[in-house]
Amino acid sequence: MNRLRFLLILSVCMLNGCGGTDDGPARRFVTGKVLYQNQPVENGMIRFIPQPSGPVASARIIDGTYRVENKGGVPLGEHRVEITSTAGGTELVEAEVMPDKNAAPVIEIPEKYNTNSGLTADIEAGESAQKVDFSLD
Repeated sequence: MNRLRFLLILSVCMLNGCGGTDDGPARRFVTGKVLYQNQPVENGMIRFIPQPSGPVASARIIDGTYRVENKGGVPLGEHRVEITSTAGGTELVEAEVMPDKNAAPVIEIPEKYNTNSGLTADIEAGESAQKVDFSLD
């Protein structure tokens, strides 16, 4: 009797661990370029906000390019996109300490591309990274 009870409990415990795991929505790596007035955005951040809801994916923009890979990339589907520049961060501190007369001007992105952005992207299923470029006026 004890042996049967032990086997029953063991079976239930093993079945408990056999269920599928919910790792969240399907995702895809996304890469691209971000230009403002035909110039690469030197330093910034891009955020993909799923519509109507879901986990947000983001990446740094460096020298006009970005790549979202964290947690498997951007969730599939429609997204509102926010782009911000990080101008005025470490660049300003370094410029005050040691000004560089040959440094490229820092380009700040207007607020209309930030939290109230009308930019969108549709991320589709696929094996390789999806390319999504943004050219801002």
